[in-house]
Amino acid sequence: MKKIVLLFCVISISCNQSKKNFENSNFKKIDSLLTKSYDISVDKKIRLKCADRVNEILDHKKNDSITNDYILSLAGKYYNLREFEKYVELSREVYKKSLNNNNYLFKAKSLSYIGDYHYNKFENDSAYFYYSKSEKIYKKLNDEKNINQLKYFKSSILFYEKDFIGCEVMVISILKSNDSKKNYRLIYDCSMLLGNALEGLNDNSKALDYYNRASKILLKLKNDPQFAMLQGQTSNFIGKIYQKQNNYSSSVAIFNDGLKFDNFKKSMPSLYANLKNNIGYSNFQLGISTAKIEFDEALRIREEINDIPGIVSSKINLSEYYLSKKDSLKAYDFCTTAKFLAHKNRIFEDELKSLRLLTKIKPKNDQEYNNRYISLSDSLQNNERATRNKFARIEFETDEIISEKNVIEAEKNKISTQRWLILGFGLFSLLTFGLLYITKMQHSKNKELQFEKNQQIANEEIYQLMLDQQSKIDEGRQKEKKRISQELHDGVMSRLTSTRLNLFILSKKNDEETIKKCLKHIDDIQNIEKEIRNISHDLSQDIFTGKDSFEMIIVSLFELHQQIDSSEFFVSIDPSINWELFESATKMNIYRICQEALQNIRKYANAKKIELNIAKTESEITFEIRDDGVGFNLEKSKSGIGIKNMNARITSINGQIKINSKPNFGTVIKMSIPT
Repeated sequence: MKKIVLLFCVISISCNQSKKNFENSNFKKIDSLLTKSYDISVDKKIRLKCADRVNEILDHKKNDSITNDYILSLAGKYYNLREFEKYVELSREVYKKSLNNNNYLFKAKSLSYIGDYHYNKFENDSAYFYYSKSEKIYKKLNDEKNINQLKYFKSSILFYEKDFIGCEVMVISILKSNDSKKNYRLIYDCSMLLGNALEGLNDNSKALDYYNRASKILLKLKNDPQFAMLQGQTSNFIGKIYQKQNNYSSSVAIFNDGLKFDNFKKSMPSLYANLKNNIGYSNFQLGISTAKIEFDEALRIREEINDIPGIVSSKINLSEYYLSKKDSLKAYDFCTTAKFLAHKNRIFEDELKSLRLLTKIKPKNDQEYNNRYISLSDSLQNNERATRNKFARIEFETDEIISEKNVIEAEKNKISTQRWLILGFGLFSLLTFGLLYITKMQHSKNKELQFEKNQQIANEEIYQLMLDQQSKIDEGRQKEKKRISQELHDGVMSRLTSTRLNLFILSKKNDEETIKKCLKHIDDIQNIEKEIRNISHDLSQDIFTGKDSFEMIIVSLFELHQQIDSSEFFVSIDPSINWELFESATKMNIYRICQEALQNIRKYANAKKIELNIAKTESEITFEIRDDGVGFNLEKSKSGIGIKNMNARITSINGQIKINSKPNFGTVIKMSIPT
């Protein structure tokens, strides 16, 4: 038993180790593929294939920290590859899993990822809602770093919704926190966003101050993988301030400096197009002829990447350019297209620009465009106020939802505790009744087993008595044969010798008297002949001759076993077989093989049905003993003494034996002897 337990432990440890090695191999493969999918120097199609392969390898059914962490990492790669639907699908998957196992960390992460999806879709209210929910969870975890990051995203939304004051207040609260003082990337991002907000409030000099601060902080971010992009972005915003200050020469120099940091045309086409468009606008204001080329290049790139705000900006610039060239048709075409796209995509500031430009392109419709401009401007102001109220309401509703959720969770925990108590008591009761029932059943089973054991012992004793009785019969017959043999030697041989000596006198004397004396001895020869015949007949009789034939002896053997065993016996013997033609040794060995087979069946097979078929062919007699018992593994049992004895006996009479058996499929013994 100890060996079995030890073997089980070894197998279990081996299986666990194999599983662990397989998982480690998969994790290494996943890490390699994720690294490749993030490498911007690799073609986008190849990077996407790497990400898809990771998605196939990951076991999405598992709900553990390692798997969920890999799923979120993969989601991040899809975001960088602009596969936003796959990105949000994986994020929602992790969120559902985090609800099941109540993992706050993954709940907060997945909510912020879902917020990023809506942010990218310009669905700012939904993005703000998910960011707020994520922020509340991070507050529970005292994770100031992620709280500040989410505040930054929310302040970005406030900026895009023209709530510049709200944006400014939130950014300043981030910069005041202890955690942000060491996070140079966050300080840079906040400085840039604060500059954007101040620019929105028309405080351009203060905005330029914060852009320059951000530029200085960049010196501490040289190891940031986005360092070049951040330099280009900073140059772009500083250049735009110079444009607003009508310092177009300085703005062109700043924009061109931005293009020197990297080949943004390949790595960041949207940033490259922004810089080119802004260079074109400054050159246009300076009267430099390359402006049209730069406008066209920026528009072409923006159309390739479907950058709608960029396309609107380029078309407005081209409209203004053609207006300066007195080409009203092209100017009108570009301006109306820009106005349509701006209105459709809710880019209201550019829609206002296009309306102002249309009043110059078509002065006849000046009143119509002015009315629409005023109406839109008033609407935007009202919308900004509504937006500020909307985001304040989202904050309030988020707090309210979380508060209600906490109450529900408390109630849920209380109910859950009650259920566990009821379940525990129920299981205890069930276990107690189960143990009592099992104890009673075991007691009954033990009694039954003891009865069967006693019956088995009794059967063994009966069987042994029968074997002993059979041995005594065999011994008696052998003694009788020996007695007859002695009788033949001592009686018949003595009389023959005496007769031979008495008749030998005839060779010496032939007189009548001598002949008369010898006649008596001649008559005595007849008596000796009869006696020899009787003795010979007795000698030819053994265990397999006499009153019962060999066939009856075999049948009796099976009937004997049927008396001590509950199995059914079926014996079929070909009546055309003449057993007297077979030697006693042959019949003896066949009998012993059948006896050994029946004994093994009774001991081990637990058979319900036993069959014996003896048939005759032209060249041999075949024996088949078949049972429907439990069978055995022939490879493990072929070295047993019983099987060895069977093989030895059949070999001694020039026969053959074959045993077929499988566990749970019974046993078949086939023998054949030549006729």
